[in-house]
Amino acid sequence: MANEILQMLRQVEKLKNIDEAELLEAFERGISSAAKKVYGGKPEIRVEFGEKELLFYWKKRVVDDVEHKYTEISLDDAREINPEAVLDDIVEVLFYPKEFGRIAAQTTKQVITQKIREVEKEQIYQEYKMKEGQVITGTVHTIEDGDLIVDFGAVEGILRKKEQVSSEKFKIGSRIRGYILKTSRGREGARLELSRTHPNFVKEIFAMEVTEIGQGVVEIKYVAREPGIKSKVVVSTNDQHIDPVGACIGVKGSRIQTIIQELSGEKVDVVLYNEDIKKYLESAIAPIDIKDIYIDKENNYTIIAVPDEQFSQVIGKNGINMRLVAKITKWKVSVLRISEFTEEKLSEMKGNFKHQVDFDLFKLQDDIQVKELKELKKEGIKNLKDFVLADGDMIRKVIGADKGAVERLKEKAKKFISEGEAKNESA
Repeated sequence: MANEILQMLRQVEKLKNIDEAELLEAFERGISSAAKKVYGGKPEIRVEFGEKELLFYWKKRVVDDVEHKYTEISLDDAREINPEAVLDDIVEVLFYPKEFGRIAAQTTKQVITQKIREVEKEQIYQEYKMKEGQVITGTVHTIEDGDLIVDFGAVEGILRKKEQVSSEKFKIGSRIRGYILKTSRGREGARLELSRTHPNFVKEIFAMEVTEIGQGVVEIKYVAREPGIKSKVVVSTNDQHIDPVGACIGVKGSRIQTIIQELSGEKVDVVLYNEDIKKYLESAIAPIDIKDIYIDKENNYTIIAVPDEQFSQVIGKNGINMRLVAKITKWKVSVLRISEFTEEKLSEMKGNFKHQVDFDLFKLQDDIQVKELKELKKEGIKNLKDFVLADGDMIRKVIGADKGAVERLKEKAKKFISEGEAKNESA
């Protein structure tokens, strides 16, 4: 029987690529547990792979009077194994009691089944862990409180409501693509956290549809997105024979239409990257022309002038177009109608921007987290001067600080304000 068990374990070890030590450890736990149920006490059994069969070593305590032969051994018997044994020592005894073969066979089956299950779960987990940041396709299996449970065959994923595009609707049985945010271990195996709102979802869809991106000939440098409404995708290439924008658009718009269809109608602008901010902006708001421009490279600030009749188009509904432009350029961009682009207006806007820079609330970001600064702005504290005048209790509530800490922050803000005013006076 021991020989048959050895063959079974070694076959599983080879087929499933399970580490020998790991398999033996699991088998030892199983065989010890089974022996406890049959023989009583708390037997501990160490298992070795012999040349032709498994060897079972029972760990027994050396005692004067043996009451439990499966966990205890007399001093005389112990000294036959180890001449230096003394009372209370633990001696390993090669032992194969009656009916142990049946117990070992049952345990072997259980351990093999369990271990194979564990190994397969781990292999699946590792496989999908490597796929984090990729887009995969599955089927909506269940809908729970707005969250979609997606079946991928070997694993399930969850597309939480916050990671869904509000305008998209899926039913049970719908085919769906999702971007893998995270792979975690669950009780039933690997579990995927999915997204369809992440900017990289758009990036990966482009890579799937545009051959040149997959080949590395065309690079996606930035993606700015307002999910379900509009995305701007910035592309570039080092190959002068390739038009990166044209490659993404495809013949007669074939590629971009496929991408827009996957995004359920979300508008997508493909923008050509350029180190020259004027050329970069021209691509970012194309086909509208920039009629004039003011550039402050030191502060990454620019004012552009566009045709009066196209001003609203440049801004976009609720300012969405220029928000996306600001995200992909990393510049503060102001827009004027060409009829307003005068020295007087420019001087006013430059002054407003300088004031904004000098008294920026984010100068406190070494002491206050960015998300908390954004909360303060929502509460109406737009700059350092507002911060100094604001109610201390409200600030404490937002940033979770005590009264003394808020007072120290206000003093720091006053110092920044003084420095800004002194700079303006000397200018």
